[in-house]
Amino acid sequence: MDAMVRVGILGATGAVGEALLRVLLGHPEATLTFLGSDHAAGARVDAALPVLRGQTDAVLRKPDLAGFAAEADVVFLAKKGADSMEWAPKLLAAGLKAIDCGGEFRFRDPAVYERFYGTKHTCPELLHEAVFGLPELYRERIAAARLVATPGCYPASAILPLAPLLAEGLVAPAGIVVDSYSGISGAGKTYSDKARNLFVNCDENCRAYSPLTHRHAPEIEQELSLAAGTPATALFVPHLLPVDRGILTAIFADLARPAATADVVAAWRRRYAAEPFIRLFDKLDDVELANVHRTNYCDFAAIVDPRTSKVVISSALDNVIKGACGMAVQCMNLMFGIPETTGLLHRCV
Repeated sequence: MDAMVRVGILGATGAVGEALLRVLLGHPEATLTFLGSDHAAGARVDAALPVLRGQTDAVLRKPDLAGFAAEADVVFLAKKGADSMEWAPKLLAAGLKAIDCGGEFRFRDPAVYERFYGTKHTCPELLHEAVFGLPELYRERIAAARLVATPGCYPASAILPLAPLLAEGLVAPAGIVVDSYSGISGAGKTYSDKARNLFVNCDENCRAYSPLTHRHAPEIEQELSLAAGTPATALFVPHLLPVDRGILTAIFADLARPAATADVVAAWRRRYAAEPFIRLFDKLDDVELANVHRTNYCDFAAIVDPRTSKVVISSALDNVIKGACGMAVQCMNLMFGIPETTGLLHRCV
């Protein structure tokens, strides 16, 4: 890539928007050209986000299609719901590329989206084109895409370790248990139930939420089914941890044939040996949130229990970086022919 990639952000002051800003300000081959915000238009970025004071003097602007088209090559959609569905078709029609960080373009079937998100999908015609933004699985398709939909943070932590095992027939696709624990930042800057997410209610506490009904459950099943080549089922239960960042996921799956821990690790090495952001560990207790905090890595380890014929996997990633903005920037790099690790090897936001 000879020229700098011109980047626009829709929703620049939200949780994901802010994290994108903080990563992209340190990106050597990208320049921030249009920072869109409905509620803070006209304000300087460092006034709306004081953490960025001294790093940028850019001014937030009301989202404008003509402005994006004239000044950007790619726009990150860092908002959820109707806004992303409104803007994605317009941006593509204007010749731009778009990376959606919400859930609007992750599903192949609009009926699944409508069931779990409780709203009508207004541009289902784009779902066949949108590429699921996991570079480790869809690198070539992402590089050629106009529209990329980054995965949810929980799904990334489950899909990455499970996909190679399902593809090789090592684990059974039915009855997988995904038991996940997330830091509070996973809820974003606004909460559907504010009182329960206040510090005083989360500190020294841990609880399950949305068991069996969480929006990320069908996303996990969709991608695991594609990896297995047959319908997969996963029981997904997320929990809230009293920490700011990170997801730790414990996975329990039945072996599809006799196998040892070494066979699981060998399958991972065959698939991920050259992957810059996948790190394999020897023991489950080596996989820790502290090791992935503010990085774009996903760490995992496994152990096979011959008594129950199950494999137990521990997986960890930072929900804001590898689970959101870091993955999005990784996709942007691929879409513009930039070395994939650019701007992501250092400790991020």
